[in-house]
Amino acid sequence: MTKKTLRHLLILIILCCLSSALYGADDATVDASSSDPFCGGCHEKETTAIRTEGLAHKTELSCSNCHQGHKPKSFENIPACNLCHSGTAHYDQQQCLNCHRNPHQPMQIKLPKKAYAECLTCHDSQGVDLVQHQSYHSQLVCTDCHYEHGFMPECMSCHKSHATEMKEDNCQTCHAPHKPLEMVFATSEIPSGFCTPCHQQAGSLLAASTKKHKDLSCVECHEQHGMRPDCQSCHGEPHADAMHAKFPDCGDCHGIAHDLQ
Repeated sequence: MTKKTLRHLLILIILCCLSSALYGADDATVDASSSDPFCGGCHEKETTAIRTEGLAHKTELSCSNCHQGHKPKSFENIPACNLCHSGTAHYDQQQCLNCHRNPHQPMQIKLPKKAYAECLTCHDSQGVDLVQHQSYHSQLVCTDCHYEHGFMPECMSCHKSHATEMKEDNCQTCHAPHKPLEMVFATSEIPSGFCTPCHQQAGSLLAASTKKHKDLSCVECHEQHGMRPDCQSCHGEPHADAMHAKFPDCGDCHGIAHDLQ
């Protein structure tokens, strides 16, 4: 008799001895320390998976807490996830196994090709940003960019840089991925060369200017994208009150800030 045959024979003997106690008792739960070695005789793959990556499925449950019976006596012995998981929008999803493919490794998540609503049950703030701040990104589903759970794509995998000196790390100093057109400058030290590829006229005028504005970075004056500061915010009112009253618009005499006269 081979070792494999002997092993199978021993398993059958154990099954015969324990089946009545395990499936005929009123209380179907069995302590993990006794049920896991028993179940692992036939279900080695599953018990190995839950021991290594089972998380709460390992620490809080035994096999028989979920599988309260065995085929053929208990034909429906695979429980629904919402038997334990309920009370949140995420747990209300109907197709849990679309992402959580293996209940014995619940956080080994494999996303379907197209996923959106199910993602937003956990990542709701990103969904709000996409809806409230419309851009091309709002037309995509989550897995168009995040094709693996937790994967953060590089902006430049889709978008070209504004300037040759721009690197991937520079993108989010201005652009938030889920509301990319609502630009917020994270620092006042953003090089003007990042701005001038889009604002070419302003860049050309400043490059040719001999005035002190040439030495300033764009964001020192334009603290928010599209914001035009009042001259008085830096210069105060350098002339007599009568002159300011007669010429309230500084540009009437001095031209535009990028090309001072």
